[in-house]
Amino acid sequence: MAEFKKKTCSRVWLIISLAMIVAGMLGAFFVQTAGNTVTVRRFKLIVSGGYEINAQIYIPKDASVKNKLPLVVAQHGSQHNLEMQDMNMVELARRGFIVISSDAYGHGSSTARSGISPSENFNNMIEIIEYASSSLKIVDTEKIGIVGHSMGAAIVTTTLSYYVEQEVRGLGRNKIAAALEVGYDPSYVPYTFKGIEAPVIAPVNWGVIAGKYDEFFFRQKDVGNDPAKILQSKAALQFVQQVDPSAKGPVENGKYYSGKVNGKDYVRVFFQIPKTHPQEIWSADSAKYAVDFFYNTLGVPSGHAKIDPSSQIWQLKQFFNCLGLAGILLFLFPFAAWIMDSVPFFGELRAAKPLPPAPAISTAKWKFVYWLTWLINAAIPGILAMPVMHFWIGRQSFSPATVTKWFGEGTTNEIAVWAAASSLCILLVFLLSYLLYGRRNGVKTESWGVRISPRAFWKSLLLAVITFGAAYLILFTADFFFTVDFRFWLIAMRVFNAQKVLFLIAYIPAFALFYLVNSMLVNGGNRAEGMPDWFVTLISCIANIAGIAVVIGIQYVTYFRTGVFVFNAMRTINLFPFIVQVPVATIITRKYFKATGSIYAGSFTVALLYTMMLITQVAVNTSLLP
Repeated sequence: MAEFKKKTCSRVWLIISLAMIVAGMLGAFFVQTAGNTVTVRRFKLIVSGGYEINAQIYIPKDASVKNKLPLVVAQHGSQHNLEMQDMNMVELARRGFIVISSDAYGHGSSTARSGISPSENFNNMIEIIEYASSSLKIVDTEKIGIVGHSMGAAIVTTTLSYYVEQEVRGLGRNKIAAALEVGYDPSYVPYTFKGIEAPVIAPVNWGVIAGKYDEFFFRQKDVGNDPAKILQSKAALQFVQQVDPSAKGPVENGKYYSGKVNGKDYVRVFFQIPKTHPQEIWSADSAKYAVDFFYNTLGVPSGHAKIDPSSQIWQLKQFFNCLGLAGILLFLFPFAAWIMDSVPFFGELRAAKPLPPAPAISTAKWKFVYWLTWLINAAIPGILAMPVMHFWIGRQSFSPATVTKWFGEGTTNEIAVWAAASSLCILLVFLLSYLLYGRRNGVKTESWGVRISPRAFWKSLLLAVITFGAAYLILFTADFFFTVDFRFWLIAMRVFNAQKVLFLIAYIPAFALFYLVNSMLVNGGNRAEGMPDWFVTLISCIANIAGIAVVIGIQYVTYFRTGVFVFNAMRTINLFPFIVQVPVATIITRKYFKATGSIYAGSFTVALLYTMMLITQVAVNTSLLP
């Protein structure tokens, strides 16, 4: 009877997870298409040099040759992909703008950086504009805008500089009517070009969205390198004085400064929002100012009523994307349980009976040893984060870029080595605790779930691969039919290509080790007789995030109080997803452990999923494939 209830419960959760996934993909589709009034599709451009650009386009359905609409080309930042511009794509497209977002070279599914010359690295936006202006007859080529965040904003200014120089040299016209940079310093003074005597003021409407607490940019010496004071800086004043020489400082937040350049009226505007760098692309303020800027510079698209910039629905798409992601995570164990119950080949993975926990923590000394071990192991990931990622592997570079032929992602290299080093140190502490104290007090290694036959080991691995494949089959279905994926801010599950499969093979050992050790401690080391299951899970989740949470806390409390960073900003931001992902992994592996009595099936499944999520989200520096 108990076994029947367990099976029934697993089936119910499987149905619930599938319902969440379907609701997520349908909801995200409905929101991004603005109730099916916008067409969303993916496309690839093969450009000069044979480089491939992966892109996505939002087209209002009333766009036609007779009703040409403004175009906005959006660009994501470093270590991300085109979907990170969801906010701008959704809000602009439902207001009547055609929007294109693409994976930068070395990101997402575009050509890896190893195949791109340094001079071409930021040229993907130019290629998109050339394609759109020559091939998309529904685009009003007099009203093309560009927007980007961080590295994407650097691509914006590179693109703008290119077109301005083309026009100055008589090689073509400037195709950019409006440029908006988010989280990146613009060119505060006029452009200077080789062979052109006078500085050139860009004949374009130009805006900037600056985070008050930006970790990287908007630091000017005359205001103490404080991004919160960028509007008081000489640089910001010089920026608006390009069109309005009479402007006086400090620059007013959100004020459109206007004036003539080459006989035509243009504007400069600075928006400041109370956000950090990663929040700038996930902010109602950013969305509002982006809409306001393009309304003011490109006008209200023909045939569309003006929608208040504060009226936003992108958050709803984030909700549905997150619902789908939560559904996928919930799907893993019930699906595996269904396989184990339905396919005799995998039936032997089911434990005949639960593994016994360690003896009760009955003495003061044992309590001290238990909690000391817990505390040390909780601290280790935080203690090792910066030494391993920033100093050892990262070599104190601004952003992760240490790669080899086989390990071609700088960010993944840093996180993988950190995960492996943390695992080995945690395992050492755990084993020392066992050898010096636990073994003499009745702790048996049988309770750890480590022992397994070779046959069961390979079945566990195969089950993990099948579950992983099923999860990604659902994702590819969502992508193919609805052009959506599953994500929440910096945590994303997106489709992959052949290159990512090779990276999965390369990186999976480090992350499999991490989750195996983690599962052994959670399910073996933390369990003790008389300790409630919920309490074991809770303290395990806390231990898994405590170290990195302290690092993040120290970083931002100090930064907000003093304006000074204790740790490297890029590596600290890279820790954000683990605050969510590792506790979720703890809960999932607990479910697997209780069903199988071993640490393998659950750890392999989580490692496969999370590794692919990571390697599809960050920059590719070198590639084994063309």
